[in-house]
Amino acid sequence: MLKKILQFLLLLSVSTFSFAQSTEMEQDMFENMRDGDKAVVVAVHSGTQNDAGLLCIERFNERLRKAYPNYDFREAWTTKGADQRIPTPDVLFNQLQKDGYTHVLVQSSDIINSADMQFLRYAVDVAKMQFKHIRLGEPLLSDASDYEEVLKATATACGQAKQVNVLVCNGTMGIADSQYTMLDYVLRDKDMKGWYVGTINGTPSLESLIRQLKRQKNKKVHLIPFMFAEETKTFKEVCDEWAQRLQSVGYKVTTEMNGLGQMDAIIDIFENHIRHAEKFRALTAKEQRMVIR
Repeated sequence: MLKKILQFLLLLSVSTFSFAQSTEMEQDMFENMRDGDKAVVVAVHSGTQNDAGLLCIERFNERLRKAYPNYDFREAWTTKGADQRIPTPDVLFNQLQKDGYTHVLVQSSDIINSADMQFLRYAVDVAKMQFKHIRLGEPLLSDASDYEEVLKATATACGQAKQVNVLVCNGTMGIADSQYTMLDYVLRDKDMKGWYVGTINGTPSLESLIRQLKRQKNKKVHLIPFMFAEETKTFKEVCDEWAQRLQSVGYKVTTEMNGLGQMDAIIDIFENHIRHAEKFRALTAKEQRMVIR
């Protein structure tokens, strides 16, 4: 039964992406800029307060600057108050309008369609009346190929031979569970033996992970943060708790402390998403009805 459910999730993800392809059309948002128009690229992050996390964010920002050298660059954080110098997206969009910008291209460093990502979608939707064009690139895990590419990059950068590798995800109840369950399914589908998914406050849980680990003989476990720019304190606390629990049932545990944002291959996927948003616009509800007919 579980296998059938996971197969359904994969089919749903692919079907959703295929439908999304039919609800957009090719239209370069910068192609018809006129004299007096101003364009800006905006990077949006969740707040982080540690050096490793800030390094991931700066690598992300630098990639966007290099990808769009002819346009201005701004930064926003969905975590309100994380840094008083950096505004939330809605505040930034209002300021951009006042400064005369007409074209706004936005990319978040979110891993999944999280609550932060949904807030950003809402802010972009509200701001559509303020600009000639405002578009938003998708989070890291958006279609089936993203899952495969992300897992390949993570295995290359962080995988430990002769150990069980566990992706520790910042899960929450709701849509995150289905996306991380999908991640676990792709691991199985690609026959990545010795790789597992566990989530903080979500599904698959630590208890579920332990039940899976008992089915194989390897007693060495390597914990890997499946986060863009992990909060070192939070993740360390979680890993300490998980390590104690795993050690209590006979496992030796090591921990990887590098976030996904430190991998060039991961940043490549984000860049692909923002370039797609630049080249394709979403169809209106009326246009979608015409396509379906």
